[in-house]
Amino acid sequence: MSPTTDLIIECTCNICKSVRLKIDLIFHVLNIYGWMLDFYVVDFYREKLWNKLPESWKLALQDIPPDEFGVWLSRELPCKRVLPLSLLALRQVIDILQLKRDYKSVNNILQCEKARKMQTECKKLTSLCLLENSQQLENVDSASKKFINLFKKHVKKKKIHEIEEMAQICAHYAYKSNCRCIVDIGAGVGHLARILNCQHGLHVACIEQDELLSKKARLYDEELLMTIRKHVPNFSPVKLEHVSVRLETSNHAKEKVKQLFHDVFTNIYNVDTECLNYGIIGLHSCGDLASILLNLYSSTKEAKFMCIVGCCYMKMTLECNNGNKQKGYPLSSYLLSRNHKISYNALEVACHAIEKHCDKLKTNNYADLIVHAYRAVLENILTERNLLPSHSQLKNVKVTGDMTFKQYCTLATRHLRPELQPKHTDLEGPEIENCLSYWLHIVIFSSLRIFLAPLVETLVLLDRFLYLSERNLNPVIRPIFDAKLSPRNLVLISVKNDEEV
Repeated sequence: MSPTTDLIIECTCNICKSVRLKIDLIFHVLNIYGWMLDFYVVDFYREKLWNKLPESWKLALQDIPPDEFGVWLSRELPCKRVLPLSLLALRQVIDILQLKRDYKSVNNILQCEKARKMQTECKKLTSLCLLENSQQLENVDSASKKFINLFKKHVKKKKIHEIEEMAQICAHYAYKSNCRCIVDIGAGVGHLARILNCQHGLHVACIEQDELLSKKARLYDEELLMTIRKHVPNFSPVKLEHVSVRLETSNHAKEKVKQLFHDVFTNIYNVDTECLNYGIIGLHSCGDLASILLNLYSSTKEAKFMCIVGCCYMKMTLECNNGNKQKGYPLSSYLLSRNHKISYNALEVACHAIEKHCDKLKTNNYADLIVHAYRAVLENILTERNLLPSHSQLKNVKVTGDMTFKQYCTLATRHLRPELQPKHTDLEGPEIENCLSYWLHIVIFSSLRIFLAPLVETLVLLDRFLYLSERNLNPVIRPIFDAKLSPRNLVLISVKNDEEV
């Protein structure tokens, strides 16, 4: 099947069958418990959200210590108290249905059976490419310890972990698909591209819509090259090309960007047009960008592999506007044929890391989670006094252990006109104290929402998995980052078969 056609074929392998079944089961669960995701936590008091929980849950969780609940949520130890069977069953169902997030386990890879067969056939090609690349970088490897540390300048700890792991994955699939060129879309200041270029010898076209980031990337390129030559004097990689352009969804814009990629590799990197193959990668492709990359990859014959990590799911377009067929969710024919809905709130919660949340609970380091209680009480005050409409934007305030409710409110509303700010008398009294005394209920309710969040992310990624599967494009999903450092740690991979080239 040509990747440029619109022919959709439902894969009948056991893995894709199980993916479709899993999607249906997740929606069955969300039909029962998804209401928790659809509400805003700031509506806790106005909507009486605690009272909407099952009676058995309220009884069991009303006074549970946060550290005990955190241990239970993280699946480390059984709860010390008797929990409702429905809550225990829900945790077991979530464990079964969600995509596995432990990046250290080799068993946490989901791949279409066609992809598994293709990988076996490509082993010989991969080994030959890796051998060629190791010879190409022989001089660099002789000073590897000093050399690798050079790439960590200007990079935060979280980002170092991400770019190192992502570079290994992208380079692996570049060699597997016999590509020497990569398009890094959303390249930012080029940290990932510099590793792929200098350590792996790949030609990288960096696409970034923000010209200021591209300008900074060029400065970092020059700075790194000058430093490297102090350790490896003869080192001279092909200069990275940074292009500032915004990817659009129209067919005309898509053809224009394809021509841009072609021009960069043939005119600047001197790649023979007849031999031009490249991979499309994106580290944290925000919102609709992920769907744009999927569509671009599936319709471009020169694109031989793809590696993307999505983020900011709540920024996806959920409905077609003005007849535009390109959107963020759903993408697959399977989900388009169903009437399942996902709310903005649910997608926003799916961007949080349950691992980090559980760590806060387990260590009683949850002072900043009390911001939810403060914000919910303040929401009640603002709406009851008719000062602001519900869900109005307030200043973000990090709550510390000794911050009072009054101090929080002053900071959160400091941008408002004086007449819209609550009076000090509005922030005190028995009613306010009574609401604040239920802070633990809000922390537990927030935790239950994050408890469900992996199911929502799983839906989004399985939809993208099926989009590729339906086009015979061999999808693979695997965790590649430590989820505590990088909450969005699942990468979507595809390598096209020879007959599709």
